[in-house]
Amino acid sequence: MRFSLIKAVASLAFIVSSIIGLSFFQTEDQETETVDNIILMIGDGMGTDQLTAASYTLGDGSDYGELAVDQFPSIGLVRTHSNDHLVTDSAAAGTALATGYKTDNGVIGKAPTEEGTYEEVSSIFTEAKSNGKATGIVTTARLTHATPAAFTAHIDRRKSEEDIAPQLLDDETDVLFGGGRTYFDDRDDDRDLIAEANQLGYEFIEDIDDLERIDGTDKVLGLFHDSHLSFELDREDTKEPSLELMTEVAIEQLNKTEDGFFLVVEGGRIDHAGHDNSPADMIQETLAFDRAVQVAYDFAEQDENTLIVVTADHSTGGMALGYDNDYHFYPEVIQNVTRSVDALEDYIKKEKMDVQEVLEEYAGIEDVTEDEVERVEQADTMHKEIATLISERAAIGWTTHAHEAANVPLYSYGPGASQFATTQDNTEIPAKMRELLQLQSEKRDE
Repeated sequence: MRFSLIKAVASLAFIVSSIIGLSFFQTEDQETETVDNIILMIGDGMGTDQLTAASYTLGDGSDYGELAVDQFPSIGLVRTHSNDHLVTDSAAAGTALATGYKTDNGVIGKAPTEEGTYEEVSSIFTEAKSNGKATGIVTTARLTHATPAAFTAHIDRRKSEEDIAPQLLDDETDVLFGGGRTYFDDRDDDRDLIAEANQLGYEFIEDIDDLERIDGTDKVLGLFHDSHLSFELDREDTKEPSLELMTEVAIEQLNKTEDGFFLVVEGGRIDHAGHDNSPADMIQETLAFDRAVQVAYDFAEQDENTLIVVTADHSTGGMALGYDNDYHFYPEVIQNVTRSVDALEDYIKKEKMDVQEVLEEYAGIEDVTEDEVERVEQADTMHKEIATLISERAAIGWTTHAHEAANVPLYSYGPGASQFATTQDNTEIPAKMRELLQLQSEKRDE
């Protein structure tokens, strides 16, 4: 009898404490139902292996280095398939992240209809702008490339970048930093979009010096390369800003608005290195992206009303750390590479440098074999063969030069972050962000 009474009292105490605890957590949830700012960071082509390799490359020996994303308390996974392919491209994946709708590969900002056509769908980015928030896009790719374009453009063919460029200015996005100048001032229709941007009140900048001395103009257009920005390994030879600096300046600019902001940051060249199966380029681009994540994290930690969501549109290359039945991965090989494989090819072909000298000095391969030199000299695509040599020595394998269907990582920090700590479809991400920003999407007729 006494034991039963004790059990009853204990049960009652548990119930009471549970109710109190539940009330506490409900109060916390109610306090974090909305946010002022969202920073969506997309590592284009960045899968879990890319992040793992980056961590070990940042470390020493068998020890890993801590990445900025390792600080994030909420972690999930994202399914990336498009409407018509299990393996998505950046256009369809970018559209899903921007609008919450699935579309076909190659299509930007539009969703398929039953009639076999495509209709425009509303982007959370433009919705945020129409609700008074400042908006910005930062990328190391062309601003007209598929992923950044998905947040402002609507077009059936992602390759029509000349048609995408003017759409980037239609919403008067406050900050535009990236590459792709060719599609703004060297156009077939003779339009000068830089001049048009000036008329809209944009300050135009074109190098790191300009970026560091912005005069306080509310809207800024930064075009730092005719095409994509240079690979991180080659950036010191240019006047291009880092993704880290562009992110820092963008946040400073957007944070002037009292109604909050929505910023999209893309590490665009992780994907390009993956297409080349170039491990050093891919890992260094991932590390550069992670440094930009740290900038956003530092801001959000101080601001306390900013949500950061870090993910990828897809993974590229089918990268594997370890291959050929060997239990090894050698990050020190990656650490020794000091230039991109594109630059190495230019040294050999354009500057007529000796293959062995180039591999020793810039790829860090001190024991180059005659067979390796011959392979490079006879290769149809020299930079890809150099990438293969580096991969072999680092014990990195690849399954494709295209994208893959694997789930990609998702990290979140700030108010509402726990909502993203699950396995979810990429279309669920903008739906959750809309709720946190209290935005209403424009419904399409299904």
